[in-house]
Amino acid sequence: MKSEDIDLREYLRIVRCRLWLIVLIVLTCTIGAAYFSYNTYVPLYAAQTKLYVNSADAADPFSRGVMNIGQMSSGGGVIETYKEIIRTPIIMDKVVERYPQLDASTEELIRSVSVHALNNTSVMIISVTGFSYERAVMMVNAITDVFVTELPKISPGHSAVLLTEAKLSASPNPVNEQHTTYIFLAFAASLIVSVGIAILLDVLDDRIKDEADVVRVLGVSTLASVPKTRLRSGRTRSRKGTQGRIGEEAYAAVK
Repeated sequence: MKSEDIDLREYLRIVRCRLWLIVLIVLTCTIGAAYFSYNTYVPLYAAQTKLYVNSADAADPFSRGVMNIGQMSSGGGVIETYKEIIRTPIIMDKVVERYPQLDASTEELIRSVSVHALNNTSVMIISVTGFSYERAVMMVNAITDVFVTELPKISPGHSAVLLTEAKLSASPNPVNEQHTTYIFLAFAASLIVSVGIAILLDVLDDRIKDEADVVRVLGVSTLASVPKTRLRSGRTRSRKGTQGRIGEEAYAAVK
């Protein structure tokens, strides 16, 4: 236990002596990470719609399809099929044709859209992610409209009902909100690395710094230490230490 306490005190001494180096490295890395995080952040916005897909043959007065619970599509295979159909040119080409104001290509639409089922139900969620919130809303509504219109043609006997339409919000929240994770990671990593560098520099430093180094290197005990003092002119002088008498055991004086 005693040796462990001595080692801990030695590490604390090293940290205290090279505290300036540790602080400099930590501040540099943390500020660099914060600068990178805040200057490379680009907000992304998402808009989504919800559809109910069923096996309805009739259509309601609004041409949206009738929700027939008794003829509900069973299993997730049908939904998985529709998820792939939406992300194909057979749908996206018609979106480009019908909504030229989007100024989007088929490839861009396919990259931007994502589809998934809600908890393994017949409810599908169509999402579009982009740098512009208004454009994402327009794109997802356009894709949904084309899919609802084209589904009966692609899969006779099936239809889709629009449950929720994407609407513009006055204050949309980005889906990739800015986080300080990289800043905290940079702080922790730089702190560990800087302490390791300080310990490494101390290990590589072969100068005699204290009484323990005198005993280890010279094999003699210290009788006294001579502290450094500064003259008014800025020069350094040493006070005289106590000298050993003739015949006494050999000692060394340390500055």
